Amino acid sequence: MNRFLLRGADLFCDERTVYPGADLYIEEDKILSINHAPPWEKGSYTALELGGLKVFPGMIDIHIHGALGKDFTRDGQEAVDAVSHDVLKDGVTGYCASLTVLSHAKNLEVLQALGKAKTPSGGARFLGIHNEGPFISKEYKALMDERYIRKPDIREMEEMIRAAGGALSLMTYSPSYENSGELVRAGEKNRVKMMIGHSAATCAETVQALDQGAAGYTHFYNAMSPHHHRNEGVVTAGLTDPRGFAELIADTVHITGRVLGFTYKILTSRRIILVTDAMPGKSMPDGPFMFSGLGAVKKGSKAFVKDTGRIAGSVIGMNTALRNMSALSGAGDAELVEMACVNPARLLNRFEEIGSIAPGKKADIAVFNERYDPVLTMVNGKILWTVSRYDRYRQVP
Repeated sequence: MNRFLLRGADLFCDERTVYPGADLYIEEDKILSINHAPPWEKGSYTALELGGLKVFPGMIDIHIHGALGKDFTRDGQEAVDAVSHDVLKDGVTGYCASLTVLSHAKNLEVLQALGKAKTPSGGARFLGIHNEGPFISKEYKALMDERYIRKPDIREMEEMIRAAGGALSLMTYSPSYENSGELVRAGEKNRVKMMIGHSAATCAETVQALDQGAAGYTHFYNAMSPHHHRNEGVVTAGLTDPRGFAELIADTVHITGRVLGFTYKILTSRRIILVTDAMPGKSMPDGPFMFSGLGAVKKGSKAFVKDTGRIAGSVIGMNTALRNMSALSGAGDAELVEMACVNPARLLNRFEEIGSIAPGKKADIAVFNERYDPVLTMVNGKILWTVSRYDRYRQVP
């Protein structure tokens, strides 16, 4: 019997529920109780003293392209294996694999491969696929290959959904096309959440997309028509219409600290989802990498295209996003949990099992110190990553 008592930490269950100095009881893969001791016999469980630390639900990164030199667009199960193990050290217990724009034939091939991919033993949960395109605007393509950007084609989308075998969870699209509403309807029918991004849409077109059921914004601010006082764009809609989640890359490279703080005040934690948009250079030494078919370079905390100097995704972990949002926006720990755990789980329709700490839910847990340095990461009630102090408790198969 797998049993744990996490004792004495401040427990941040969701955006509202906080237990200072709490005792959390875990049995097998589930959360059993909080501050209510079960009738366990002495010696039948492991107690971990966590006084002075913070216990969060495991974080969920819905926008990550790769790590450790592996790219979901190119490396299939190998990328899933690499990322599933890498993100544990950040306090992440689940993620979506993000793809860049490809030819339709190649896209189907990659979707098929990832649709069959499995979470590796001892890794964070592979929760689904995020297809970032191909029905986006060339004007805001960023690093996407312009040859494969195209107008919405409902037949192609249905083929993508079938190829992924139920694993396609998110798709980024532009509502600037006349028939883009068909994509939203097809997505809703097949449990694919449509996210507005890489888009030249007007504010009016974006609001119409929200009316049709669009779920939010891919890396808000980045690669979309901006807010202008006489030319309202996608960002205008995001700031003025209260609907939809907004991904934020809180690395202070994609968005300045001042804008992060401003955005938090306007959108609040209710609408923000923290993401990394990390690329294959994550957790690797500085040097060159291929990303989205382009030569990219990692240097310190930045990644950029070698030939142009343009930003090429990020190399941060989700714990860095927590640290930055805390420092730059004034968000408290409960609000950080909402942005990094609760909201992504709700977007993915997985909140019944993950995304918060409550009896009966999966025991996906992240423990942090006051600087948001991860101390311990647990998935399905098993400790898969720890700092040295807790190494003896690891349960990697």
